[in-house]
Amino acid sequence: MQWIIAWFVFGVIALGTGFWLTTEHTQLDWFYLGVSLVGLGCVVSLSFRRNVMGNGLGMAATAGEVVVQGTSGAVGLMMAPLFNFFTHVYGLFYWSKNTDPDGNMVPKSATKWVWIVTLAFIAIGLTLFPIVNEWLAQKGYAVVQDDGSQFLGMIDFYWINVFAFVLSITAQATMILRYSFNWWIWIAVNFVWLIVNLMTGNYIFAIQTMVYQINSFIGLYEWQRSAEEA
Repeated sequence: MQWIIAWFVFGVIALGTGFWLTTEHTQLDWFYLGVSLVGLGCVVSLSFRRNVMGNGLGMAATAGEVVVQGTSGAVGLMMAPLFNFFTHVYGLFYWSKNTDPDGNMVPKSATKWVWIVTLAFIAIGLTLFPIVNEWLAQKGYAVVQDDGSQFLGMIDFYWINVFAFVLSITAQATMILRYSFNWWIWIAVNFVWLIVNLMTGNYIFAIQTMVYQINSFIGLYEWQRSAEEA
């Protein structure tokens, strides 16, 4: 509990500072901040395997992200939080059937076949994403716009977005399925999303990503320790 409180206070201060210094304090900026704060409560609850708080706040945060993306005109980017919203709905019931005497979800370790399926899912996702994205672009709902920009003049920003999208979907799915290795994927996701947020000038979410990263290492330790005990 001491860790949760300290981490949450640090996150609020970091997000509040970023909000005050880097935004124009519009209604949408305030909404961004509110969604980010709900997200803090969500991810720290998930890292400590709290079902109702983790998945409940997750539903609220992802619903807010859907509104954020929709109101900012990024209709295609609404797909990820929509996917996450329904996984949290599923997790709310699935986790309740796999709890310890304290009421916390019991994670499980992955077999080699789970790893193979996960890697195959990522590979298939990276292969199909450009095709699906192009089809959505024709309908006016592209997830990622290929504007030709590059990161450090070497990596296409388009592919950074693709990796961020596919990896985050994979991390979310494996987390809801209770596999402890999901936090390794979230650690990779946070590095990629940090680049995306910095390049798009979304400094509130860039700060949120760094705060999330600290929590990911705690979640990795907590879930792996609990899986070994189980």
